[in-house]
Amino acid sequence: MDANLLITLQNYGLSEKEARIYLTALELGTSIASTIARRAELNRATTYTLLEDLKRDGIVNETTKDGVKYYSVISPDILLKQLEQKYESFKEKVPELLAMAEKFGNRIKVQFFEWVEWIVKMYNDLLTSNTEPIHSFLGLSDMHPVLKKRLFEGFVPQRIKLKIPAKVIVSDHAANQEYKKMDKKAMKETRVIKWDLFSLYGEINIYGENRVMIAMFNDQEMSWVIIHSKTMHDSLKNIFNFMWKNK
Repeated sequence: MDANLLITLQNYGLSEKEARIYLTALELGTSIASTIARRAELNRATTYTLLEDLKRDGIVNETTKDGVKYYSVISPDILLKQLEQKYESFKEKVPELLAMAEKFGNRIKVQFFEWVEWIVKMYNDLLTSNTEPIHSFLGLSDMHPVLKKRLFEGFVPQRIKLKIPAKVIVSDHAANQEYKKMDKKAMKETRVIKWDLFSLYGEINIYGENRVMIAMFNDQEMSWVIIHSKTMHDSLKNIFNFMWKNK
């Protein structure tokens, strides 16, 4: 089964098993559930349940002949039209949703992410900081190699491309010694503080006017928190600026 087509259907909103059923039924044309289950490499009970779910969503058609149920799926062009209709319906509601978000805008919002698969999402959020530099407390000594690779080979080039500057405070730990040398090339400024005065085993980013990202790097606690709070953003930025000027 084509992995790219499975991913495309999952991006549409189907689960991995629903996508397998859709592709199988599309290939078979019209078939009984047991054949679909066998070709999709799913058990019968799961297949029956998912066929019913897809039928309710208007993706699967059911017909009965001689007491036997046969299933087929709508064509990809109709599936596309359904997606476009969903998009237009959502688009119409955006002003109402934005008004609701503004109404409750003062409430703190917290997003929690775990392990390396969320690195891209976390750093992509940092790249939305287009109104101010990213202010960062950074400790590289405990950073996982995969995370470090993402940081220097993925995030930093993107940040430079988007012309988002950064101000970074690090300790004079050995792992940070080469970091300051990258300032000009990496579109950043770095302040170095003595290790005995300032030691950090993770990362804190203040960005986007109302967001704070806190990252824990070691294997036992590898996780990230993004906090949407104007008050916390401004408080930590004041602390950052104080340390920046008085390092």
